[in-house]
Amino acid sequence: MVAGAFAGFAIFGAFVGLAACSGKPRAEEAAPRVPARGDAAPAADAATVHVATGDLQIRVLWPDVPVTARSSPGRTPCNTPRNPSVAPTTTWGVPGALVIVDGAAPSTAVAVARITLADCTLAPRTAVGSALAITSAVDRPARLVLRKRGTVARLGQLVAGEPVTVMLPIAGHTVMAALDAGAIYSLETAAADPEVAFIAAVPSGYVTDAAGQIIARDLAAGPHAVTAWLPPRAGQPARIGHGTATVAAGELAQLTVTLAQ
Repeated sequence: MVAGAFAGFAIFGAFVGLAACSGKPRAEEAAPRVPARGDAAPAADAATVHVATGDLQIRVLWPDVPVTARSSPGRTPCNTPRNPSVAPTTTWGVPGALVIVDGAAPSTAVAVARITLADCTLAPRTAVGSALAITSAVDRPARLVLRKRGTVARLGQLVAGEPVTVMLPIAGHTVMAALDAGAIYSLETAAADPEVAFIAAVPSGYVTDAAGQIIARDLAAGPHAVTAWLPPRAGQPARIGHGTATVAAGELAQLTVTLAQ
């Protein structure tokens, strides 16, 4: 009898103690944890971080291009007119000029500069890429010459480097050539007065379109230095121009770069 009563009292005491404990708040509930200094930021916050960018439209001009620079300097061995140094628009826009924008991101894909030989001429005459593909469109074997001229960082100090012969045996045949990053190359036809194309091994470079313009997209907000360069060709020296544009986030900035006379 005593033992039974004692057992009942123990059960009742345990029940009361459990009820009392369940009424007390846990420490975590009473005081939420404050992140300590140096704790990693929540993943959601990291996902919202982004860089503000804008676009930049650049127009390259050569006002009052002299007649000698926009006239054909003669005929090719195929008896076709040779291309002039430049074919400006009616408002003096310069197609085929190389444009370098400081801070422009390189292409995520491996860019290949593609040049075609046809009728003793090379097209396009200015190209950019980290590698070069040369294709023949003539029905006979052809020989070209590839030279490393210098670097984009020193456009005013280019030289005629050692020649590397490129053989194109049949029409449709393509030869691939690796290029040194940041270098400038020339590709020339095998003639006493060759046609020349220039290749810039800079995947972040641009070539002006038929209107003499390019658009550099997704540039970081802020100032960007710009260099425009028309290669030496058709008996004319190279021309270069510089400018600076300030890009605002979400907007299209505009800049005109004039080539030095």
